[in-house]
Amino acid sequence: MNRISTTLIVLFTATCLVGCASQIDESANHLGNESTSGSAEKTMLNITTIDGAPKLTEEVLAGFEEKYQCRLPNDYRRFMLENNGGFPSPDCVTFQEAGRTTASDVFCFHCITDERPWASMQWHWDTFAGRLPKDTLPIAHDSCGNLWLLSVSPDHGNAVIFWDHGTFDNFDETDFDAWPQVANSFDEFLGRLSEYRPLPEDEELLSRYALVKRAVEGMAKQSPDFDKYTAVDAAWHCDYSEDGRVQMQLVNYVPHAAVTHTDGYSRLRASKGLNEEGPARLPK
Repeated sequence: MNRISTTLIVLFTATCLVGCASQIDESANHLGNESTSGSAEKTMLNITTIDGAPKLTEEVLAGFEEKYQCRLPNDYRRFMLENNGGFPSPDCVTFQEAGRTTASDVFCFHCITDERPWASMQWHWDTFAGRLPKDTLPIAHDSCGNLWLLSVSPDHGNAVIFWDHGTFDNFDETDFDAWPQVANSFDEFLGRLSEYRPLPEDEELLSRYALVKRAVEGMAKQSPDFDKYTAVDAAWHCDYSEDGRVQMQLVNYVPHAAVTHTDGYSRLRASKGLNEEGPARLPK
C-alpha cells in the first residue's frame, strides 16, 4: 500500500454524501468483535512501517518517560521498540458506546520522536493538553482524527479508551470513565483488531468505520488509484445536516485535529438519542 503525503488544505473538492438510513446489503454477514459477539474472524495482524519513522532504543524511551512523567507498559514498550508506530492490518475495532455496538479504525499508531504532526505522539499530547484524561497516552488515531488513549495510571491499569475530539461542551472530556473502554491492556487492544463486518446497528446509525469506508469507496469511483492511505496527513471531516445526511470531506489533518473540532458525528448520535446535544466544544 502506498502512503503518499500531501499538504493541501482540502484534498478533494468532491464530497461524499452518506444517507443516515440503512443502505446495507441484506446478504452481508453481521459479525462483531469476539468480545461483543463471539464470532469475529481472527486474522494475522500486520504492521506496515511509517516511512521515515525513527528507530527507537531503550534510552530514547527512558527519555520520553522522564519528560512526560510516565512509565510505559511492557507490552506497549515491546511494540514500540519493534515498530515505533505503524499502519495496522486489519484495522477495525468493534466496541460498546452508549450501550450499543459500534466500530472505528486504527488508521495509524503514533511514533515517538517523529516530527510530522499526524504521526507524532508528542504533537498529539501537546495539541490536546488539558483535554485528555490524566495519565493517558495518545497512542493512535482513527481516520476521523479521534484518538485511542492508553492509560499509564495505577487507577485504570493499562486500559485503552476511545476519545472523540469533536464532542459537545456539556461534559467533562478529561473524565476517563466518560469514554468507552475498549481493552484492559495494549496487547488486548491489538488482539481486538479485526476485519470490518457490517453491524446490525449500522441499519439505524452508521458507525464511524462504515462512514469512512463508504466515503473512501466514493472517492475511489472518481479516482481508481485512491485508497484509504492515499493521503496519510489527512482526515475525514464529518458533518451532519438538518436534512438528515452525513457529509464526509477529506481535509488536512493538522487544522482538522487542532482547530476544526467537528461535532458532526456527535450531532448524528444526538439525533438518535445516544448523547445530549450542546454547544460545540471549541479549541483552547
